[in-house]
Amino acid sequence: MYELLHSFIQQLFPHYQVDVARLEPLLESRRVLKGDFLFQEGDVCDFVGLTLKGCLRSFFLKDGKELTLFFHPEHHTLGDYESLRRQTPAYFSCQAIEDSEILILTTQAIAVLETMPDGQKLLRLVVENLAFQLRDRLLSLYRDSPERRYLNFLERDPQLLQRIPQHYLASHLGIEPESLSRLKRRIQKKRST
Repeated sequence: MYELLHSFIQQLFPHYQVDVARLEPLLESRRVLKGDFLFQEGDVCDFVGLTLKGCLRSFFLKDGKELTLFFHPEHHTLGDYESLRRQTPAYFSCQAIEDSEILILTTQAIAVLETMPDGQKLLRLVVENLAFQLRDRLLSLYRDSPERRYLNFLERDPQLLQRIPQHYLASHLGIEPESLSRLKRRIQKKRST
């Protein structure tokens, strides 16, 4: 369990050394079955998670329609950081697309990380990473066509296409499932000519 967290930290902050003896007793593994929620809109999200196994999605409802913000396969963080820090209700829900296992960093684990040498820098890098992902997602929704968003997804996460139901992918791209089917046919036709 700790190995994946260590690997994640090394990607962000290669020279950071975690005091495993202090941190590991505060880590928790949580299993979430396909279709179940890790947390729901309106709950207070009191942790940051890292997907150990499986895949989840973060989404919110607008006019009764689900809009998928992010997918969280292995090695991806998840949670509502604002809800955690301010102890306010989450603005979105997190649901398992596959049977999943999540490494949970509770507020106590985060507090211990903050007291470790360079711990605050590590947490800032994690938050910056999340902010950059959100910025990229927002820019893509405003700047890119649905076709460009799909092609970017194909380049960035091709293996996820086999794991994510098409209606969730369409929601993530900001289009209807029928439009996704037409888009895929159009791209396939372009590639075969």
